[in-house]
Formats: sequence, C-alpha cells, structure tokens
Amino acid sequence: MMSKEMTLLNKLRNVSVKVKILGITLGLVLLMGITSIFIVRELLVIKLTEDLERRALSIASDLSSRGTDFTILQDIYSLDKLIKEMERNNPDIEYIFFLDHQDHVIIHNLGKEYEVSLQLIQLNRDTDWFEQSYQLHTFISENGVIHDVLSPMLEGDVGFVRVGLNENQIAETINELTFILIISTTLIGIVGVIIAYLLTRIMYRDLTKLIQVSNEVGKGNLNFSVAIESNDEIGLLGREFNTMIQHLKEKNDENLRYLDQLKMRNNELALLNQLSVTALDASSFKRHLNQTVTQLKEELQLLSCFIEIQLSGEKLEFIQGETACLTCLQATSVNCQRSKSKHKTFPLKTMQRGVGKIVICFKEEPNGIQLRFINSFARQLSIIIENVELWQELKYKEELRLKLLDKVITAQEEERRRIARELHDETSQSLTSITLGLSMLEEVETAEEKRSKLLELKEIAEKTMAEVHYISWSLRPSALDDYGLLPAIKMYANDFSKKYGVEVDIQVIGFEQVRLPSTVEVTIYRVIQEALTNVARYAEAESVSIIIKQARNQVSLIIEDDGIGFDVAKILDKKIAKEHLGLKGMQERIESIGGHFFIESNPGFGTSIYVNNIEIGGELAAHENHVSGRS
Repeated sequence: MMSKEMTLLNKLRNVSVKVKILGITLGLVLLMGITSIFIVRELLVIKLTEDLERRALSIASDLSSRGTDFTILQDIYSLDKLIKEMERNNPDIEYIFFLDHQDHVIIHNLGKEYEVSLQLIQLNRDTDWFEQSYQLHTFISENGVIHDVLSPMLEGDVGFVRVGLNENQIAETINELTFILIISTTLIGIVGVIIAYLLTRIMYRDLTKLIQVSNEVGKGNLNFSVAIESNDEIGLLGREFNTMIQHLKEKNDENLRYLDQLKMRNNELALLNQLSVTALDASSFKRHLNQTVTQLKEELQLLSCFIEIQLSGEKLEFIQGETACLTCLQATSVNCQRSKSKHKTFPLKTMQRGVGKIVICFKEEPNGIQLRFINSFARQLSIIIENVELWQELKYKEELRLKLLDKVITAQEEERRRIARELHDETSQSLTSITLGLSMLEEVETAEEKRSKLLELKEIAEKTMAEVHYISWSLRPSALDDYGLLPAIKMYANDFSKKYGVEVDIQVIGFEQVRLPSTVEVTIYRVIQEALTNVARYAEAESVSIIIKQARNQVSLIIEDDGIGFDVAKILDKKIAKEHLGLKGMQERIESIGGHFFIESNPGFGTSIYVNNIEIGGELAAHENHVSGRS
C-alpha cells in the first residue's frame, strides 16, 4: 500500500505545472460542488422531515376531531369519505385507520384484502394518554421510512386514529434538487477550467522562457537573459534570474583565473607527493628527483631546469633542457644566450642552512603565477630534503641502537648462564646436604613430636631444592645449548603446564635438520617464555597454541591463547609503557634480530602474538625432521 502511494506521488511530481493548476481548479470546483450538494441534501432532509411530521400531526388531529362523531355513530360511510378526502389532499399518506376504544379496527384504507396487524395497532401504546394528546413514532417498513401518529378521540374513550406518512415526496424533491446542483456544479467547473486554462497559458509562456534560459545556463552558456515584461511574481523571478546569470558570469571569469592557479598548485603537489613518498629511501629519492626536474620543465614549459642540492654532505645535480642553455644554467647568468629567455635562481634552504638551489631558464618573462609556483615548490623541496637527512640520521641511530641492544642481550644471557651454573652446582648441593643431615638426625631422635617437625623440615628443604632447580632452568635451560630451541621449548612447556594447569600445544613446521643461530634461538625462547609468563599472570587462559615455522631461511612464530584478552592500544601507550615492559622487551628482542613483532587482542577474545621475517643462515645440525607436541 505504501509503495503504491509513493508511486502515485512520484507520478504527480512529474506532471506539468499547467496540468497541476487545471487539476487544482477542477478539484476545488468538484470539492465545493460535492460539499454543497451534501450540505443542502442534509438540510433539506431535516427540514422536510420536520414538515412531514407536522403535517402528520395535523392530519391525525383533524381526523380525530372530525371523525369522533362518525365513530360514535358507527358511520362507516362518512369515515370512508373522510379518509379518501385526506388521501386526495395528501398523496404521501401510507395508511389511515380508525380504532374503537377496545382497539378494534373500524375502517382503514389498506384495501379489503389486507388486515391491519396487531403489531401496528399496538405500536407505541405504552405512554399515559392523559399526559399528551398524540403519539409520534418513526419506523422502517417494506415501503421505506414511515412517520406514524396515533391521536386519541375524546382522550381515547371513543377510540383512536392512526395515520402513517411515507417519505416518497421528500426523496423526489431531494433528488430533483440534487440533479439541479450537479448540473450547476458541472457548468461552473467547465467555466472555471476554461478560465484557469487561459490564465495558465499566459503564465506558462513566461515559465517556458525561464526553462529555456535555464537549460542554456545549465550547459554553461551565460550569454542568455530572460525577456519577461509582466510585473507579477514570475516577472520578478525573471529579473532576479537575469541578475543571477550576471553574477554567475562574473564568478565564472573569476573561477577561470583561479583555475589556472589551482592547476599550477596541483602540479606542484603532484611533484612534491612523488618526492615525499620516496623520502625515506635516499636512492629512490634521487631517482624521483630527476623525474621531477623533467616534469617541472614540461609543466611550466621551460627551456631548461637545473637543481643542485646538498644531501648529507653529498652534492647532487639534476638538469633537463636544451643544450644551448646548459652553460648558462651552470654559470647562473642573468640573461640567457637566447635573447627572449630569462634566468631565475631560487634558493633551497632550511632554518639552519642552505641546501641547494633551483635555476630556471624561462622562454619569456615569467608571470606571477609561475613565480609563486616555483617559490612554493622550492620551500617544500627544502623541507623534503631536510626530512630525508633526518630519516637517514634516524635510520643510522636505529641501526646503532639495535647493535647495542644485541650486545646488551648477549651480555645478559652470559650472566644468566653463569648464575644458573652457580645455583645448580652450589645451592642445590647445599640443600641436599641439609636434607641428608636432617634424615640422619631423624634416626637418632625417638620423640614423635620431633619426628613430625623433622619431616616438615625435610619436605620444605626438598621443595626449596626443586624451586632452585626451576629457577636455574628458567634463567638458562641447558637443553637450549645442548639440543637446541625446539626441545628446550617443549621441556619448558611441559613444566609450565604442570605448574599452572594450562594446556600448551606446540606445532613446529619446516625445521628439517636446521639449527638456528644462537642469538635467534635465545631470542625466540625468551619471547615464548615471556608470553607464557604473561598468560599465567594475566590471561586466565585454559590453553595456549604455539606455532613455529621455518621456510626459505625465514622463521615465523605465532602464540595464541583463549584468555580474557586486553586493549592493545591502551596497554602499549607510551604513557603507561613502563608498566608493561615485558611486551616492549619482546618487541625489541624480535626487532634486534631483524624480525617484525605484532600483537592482536580484544577484551574477551584472547590474545595472538605474531613474529615474522626473522632471517636465518643455513647452519645445519642433527635435528628432528618435524616436531609436534602437546603438553
């Protein structure tokens, strides 16, 4: 239903103004005509019905007063004559009949073959006759609406007269009047449509002119104007439209001037964008700068263009143009050998120092737009050169930092190896001696209480020894040096699962007799160790999956858990990075060996750590072809 209404509205929107005006006129005429007919009919029904009821009361009263004597005398002939007289004078009488005081029908006008029904005789007889002189009642019969009046004769002691009038004459009168109103409305509507059509033609002629001029303006032709002589609203609209066209013409001329400037600016941005994209790579920057010189010459239609820059102490020169201008450009003379050409020099400088220059050979004296373009290009090129130098410096410092970090990690691992050896060889032996001594003391003592205490001491000592072994192994597992990365990870995962009750699944792919460099093995091992430690502390996970893959001399690592997860952006924010040094340490370790480190996590969806692009050598060692384990 809604779609049909929308379709109808769309069709109405597409109808011409002429049809809309004619439709509105015709609609108003029809609405007024229909409304008038409806109101007149209702008023006539009310008035004629009231008149009919008054006549019914008058007829019944007249019959009761004139027929009283005839009823007493049982003069049927006179009563019949009286009824026929009333029927002649009132053609809308449906029935008349006289009743005696015992409600027996004396005479009626319904015909010999028809008997008055008891229901009609008893109709509306519940009211006390001493309170009023008649009874009026309206009901619907087979012949239509009947207005029934019951009038007593001598307060009902003699009898009653019942008269019924139909509404046939009312219906005929209303139908005749309705027909006259319809004819009148139709004639008025035709006259109104004709008048509206004539007025619409006059108005539509001016609208057609506006439409034609609008189409020309829409095509970009601003040399037209609207010729409307009327002083009505359409004429005012036409004059305002002419004013708008004049303003558009002025703006169009202004836009054309700005368009040339924007075109120059766009060319400048295109050239600068090409350079800025390659600003992080010195070799690419040099190559694209040479292309930029060529494009600059073509865009500005120059004879020659020469750019000289100082990049990190290196002097670079780029030149494009006619051979006859090369000597002039390098000499930076004011006047070229070509009489109509001019040279202009634009310096390249940063806040601290000059970084080069741009020397241009114009075909003719340059205009303001060209000069602004070259000056703006020179400023932006100076900034790009400075950014290239800063990036090279930053890259150098980053390489230096990674080397220093590698040295720090190496020294750290050596220290951990030494501490692990000392804890294993010395502390463990001391704790073992304590345990043996306590065992011997237990055999000497006989008191039950001392025996219990000694057992507790023994248990504590053994637990301490086990913890020292675990700490020693965590600091530097011997399996990492003896057997390599994969067995060490598996052993650590087994111990981790036993201690924390978290299932660890390890999948190793592609390590076919490949032993990783020691630095890579230690780094990967420490990253896995730190990741599992974080799982135990914060993740509340039930299982962890570790996938290590080696392909084409590159190692990748994926660590996933089904824990509670966290907001990565918030955790790694610089302001709170000190509280999460473990994650930063993992990232720096991976980056120190040339890999890429990425964390993906959301609250309630676990955490995934991705490590890739770790380059390795081809060192071979006896190793398993494929390792897969579940702890």
